[in-house]
Amino acid sequence: MKKPVTYADWVEVFERFGNGNDGIFEEMEAGSFELDAGTAQRFYTKAEEAYKKRKQNWLEKFQRSFHTQNIKSADDFGIILLTGKKNLMQLLKFSSSKGLPEDLKNALKKDLTEFVTEIKKTLKENISKSDNSKEKMLITINSFSLPEIAEQSQPPVSAKNDEDSTPTRRNIFF
Repeated sequence: MKKPVTYADWVEVFERFGNGNDGIFEEMEAGSFELDAGTAQRFYTKAEEAYKKRKQNWLEKFQRSFHTQNIKSADDFGIILLTGKKNLMQLLKFSSSKGLPEDLKNALKKDLTEFVTEIKKTLKENISKSDNSKEKMLITINSFSLPEIAEQSQPPVSAKNDEDSTPTRRNIFF
């Protein structure tokens, strides 16, 4: 795994992400970049372009799923929303990467939150008024939100001496 540290490294990572490669997150987490006056604007622009391209791809797939899936019930509708929510994870990971500057991360997260809010609003407006399962669909739409990213927790550091711990006690960390 090559850590991106130069502008060129980051541009390559952004292009791969924009083209659908999800294997870049480990690199982004390990990478860093010192912004300077010459590259800061270009760095932000390239990150934003990749983000917008992936967001547009997500939206197209999400809209296509409503046309290709045979929605007969509120449960079918819920499955499409669940799949859409799960597919938002890549955008959320990108916008939360430790390798990106804080102000860029905040701007991307804000945009993603507003995007999800707009999707929910549009879905609510387009629910059939005569459908018997309208209430269930509204509940399902209200549960549509950004997925949570589980923080990788570090095992607790013990101040005790290894001799003090019992040999039969095992700690299992996931």
